[in-house]
Amino acid sequence: MNKKERIFDAAHEVLGEQGFHGLSIAVVAKKARVAAGTIYRYFSDKDDLIRQLYRHTILQCHPLVMEGVQTEEVSFEQFRRLWLNIHAIFVDEPNALKCKLQYETSPLGAELEQDPVIQAAWAPLDRFYERGIEQGLFIDLPVRVLQVLSLDCVANLALQSQVHQFELTQEQLETVIRASWRAILTP
Repeated sequence: MNKKERIFDAAHEVLGEQGFHGLSIAVVAKKARVAAGTIYRYFSDKDDLIRQLYRHTILQCHPLVMEGVQTEEVSFEQFRRLWLNIHAIFVDEPNALKCKLQYETSPLGAELEQDPVIQAAWAPLDRFYERGIEQGLFIDLPVRVLQVLSLDCVANLALQSQVHQFELTQEQLETVIRASWRAILTP
């Protein structure tokens, strides 16, 4: 693993454990086992590190989210695969959930979502929802609203599972997925 990857991994870990307030160049450098000056070779300051970390994380997670999903086919099966992929990320990588929550509640969150690279990465997912609306399958609401109704529950469920220490059976997960799907279907 190269130094920049080690820095990203360390920053991701620190962000998940301590939030933005605990993320400093010194703490990240120590965790990455590099000199603080090394970090400045890749990032101009803490904010640049945070911005690049977000992009890096999204671009790493994107293939995992979209694995096996055919976004040109709007169907329950494709939605189910997408939902399960997101769930697996949050279950297998608890820091991913913590980092997501940090970014979403940060003033940087909206700015980072406007990054053209991030928007391009998620364009096929947006298109999935747009096709569903065009086909009359999904409720005619903005795409972001449909995503909130159908996919944000994955993160919330993972968070509640961590906080309250419970696990759903596969049958229960399937019920939640069906409920998430039904939430966006045209009545």
